[in-house]
Amino acid sequence: MINSKSIAPKLLGVFSIFWVLLAISPLYRDIWVAENLILFVCIYYLLTTYKRFKFSNTSYYLIFIFCILQTIGAHYTYAEVPFGFWMADLFDWQRNHYDRLVHFAFGFLIILPFKEVLIKTLRFANYKTEVFVLVFLFIGIGASYEIVEWWYAIIYEQESQTSNTFLGSQGDIWDAEKDVLLSGLGAWLYLLVFNPKSTNKV
Repeated sequence: MINSKSIAPKLLGVFSIFWVLLAISPLYRDIWVAENLILFVCIYYLLTTYKRFKFSNTSYYLIFIFCILQTIGAHYTYAEVPFGFWMADLFDWQRNHYDRLVHFAFGFLIILPFKEVLIKTLRFANYKTEVFVLVFLFIGIGASYEIVEWWYAIIYEQESQTSNTFLGSQGDIWDAEKDVLLSGLGAWLYLLVFNPKSTNKV
């Protein structure tokens, strides 16, 4: 159920401070700009629709956490986030998996806000249909982002360092497919663990 007193303004204030701090001297300024474009669009949507539609406080917390993860990735680029290198050393991985974490987090953290919007306009026939539609929606969104990365790489193909860094594939030819799968898995896992087995309720 949507809470009457929204936590959104406080979270926006905290995130704004965090964002400004990480806007200082990012590793690659051009990639930082590209990574933040989608973030700006999403925040603009949240701000302009706030009076008409408020998410639950749980959704705002989840959005806040994802924005923090995304902002860190934009500052360092996903392939060079220090936490990812620390995890690689700890588990003896061959690559920085911070990008994998964020793709999974996108599905896991953002599925509830999407559900809250969709149930205002759609009525799912049953719980299985609800899960199917939501999970495949996130697989589609994940695939769309990979297409945007591809377009960016084509535009900057003459600047190989810029395009390769933005793609963040780190030599994995199946990077895009794995990222899309993780978005869907994250969404499915959230619904499996936290979503009540009833439709059209938040």
